Amino acid sequence: MKQLYYITLTLLAIVLLSWLLPWLVSLCFPQNNSDPFVGYSPVNDRFIVSIPTPTGVNNDIEFVIHDVDPSTGEFDNRYTTEQRDSLLPEIFANVLSSQGNMPDSIKGVEMSMMNIRRNRWMFSSLPRNINRDIPEIYPLMESMPARFDLENPKVALYMPGHVEVIDMESNCIDSAKTKRFGKMFADRGFKFPAREAVANVTTRKAYDNGYLLIDANNDLYHLKMQVNRPSMSRIDRQADITPRHVFVLENGDRAHYGIVTTEEGRTFAIARDDNYSLIELDSIKFDPEKQRMSILKGLFVWTVKVSDDEKIVWTALNNDDCSYITSYTYVYPANKLDGITSWIFPFSIHFTTSTDMFVYPRLSHYSWHSIFINTILCLILFILIKKRNQKCLLPKILVTLCFGIFAFIPLVLIKR
Repeated sequence: MKQLYYITLTLLAIVLLSWLLPWLVSLCFPQNNSDPFVGYSPVNDRFIVSIPTPTGVNNDIEFVIHDVDPSTGEFDNRYTTEQRDSLLPEIFANVLSSQGNMPDSIKGVEMSMMNIRRNRWMFSSLPRNINRDIPEIYPLMESMPARFDLENPKVALYMPGHVEVIDMESNCIDSAKTKRFGKMFADRGFKFPAREAVANVTTRKAYDNGYLLIDANNDLYHLKMQVNRPSMSRIDRQADITPRHVFVLENGDRAHYGIVTTEEGRTFAIARDDNYSLIELDSIKFDPEKQRMSILKGLFVWTVKVSDDEKIVWTALNNDDCSYITSYTYVYPANKLDGITSWIFPFSIHFTTSTDMFVYPRLSHYSWHSIFINTILCLILFILIKKRNQKCLLPKILVTLCFGIFAFIPLVLIKR
């Protein structure tokens, strides 16, 4: 019984230390890696890159600002902060306006604050918003409320193998609406179960675009409720387009219904026209389950930022047809702390990650660099065991060789 207790306590200590020690090291030695600030300039048609650089005085940071030569992808001219502001008038509109330096127009486009705000919007997607438990109940808002102001949803959809409309106040099925919605789904050829149904269920927006859905046949649909009645449209797609994820857009310019990503890694915008035209974002490769994306749409271009743990790629797309203009790639510098700890810790355990919403033990990749430290710890443990006249020498040495410092500490401290 004592031996079982000793083994169990040792294993628990190994698991706990493999989580606690790497976490303590990262807490004591934080790595401050700031992303560069990048914007596309309509003045010189180049990316302007502002890289934060420590000055070494009072932890101050200054920005080293360059533009990027489109032909080589390398830094070219260097600018001051004031020059950068003038090259990016949409982003620094408030600063330029307060200084009286805002141009009246650029390339024949009016540069008033009203025009900039009316034509500017942002979209962002994080893997943790995709990799999570998806509820099977979908609240449905009224897209044409009687008093124009959006109201909290009063009904919800349940779509296991058919559609059911649930009255949220009574928590009962609304038979009339269920029949009406069921007929609409059948008439449009929707195949259950729904692979994905996405909407922005909030009243903090100017209007409601309803749901974008992907059915069992990978077909796209747009669903709204207008005056308590369903409005559903099928979005035609080419045979080589297999939708994987959808995102609803409800921006001020009302030019698009949403964003679609495909199994092939392509990205499309759904135009707000009668044909629901799919406009491909040229040269954009994006996996929403693993990568982060942000889109800044302005008067001249779409600036698309796609990033993961290794690099960031900014791409400028033409405002009219989302065709490719230019791009800039920033590769994250090597993490010095990870390089050092890989020689100390053979692995680590963590319970959360930035790419999903789940909590469970995750084992990092085993680092063979730690075998040198593990060997030294084995020699120290061998001397201690011989000195204490303890048993089970070989198993303890093998465990320490594999688990390193995580096993060495409990084997030394825990007495049989």
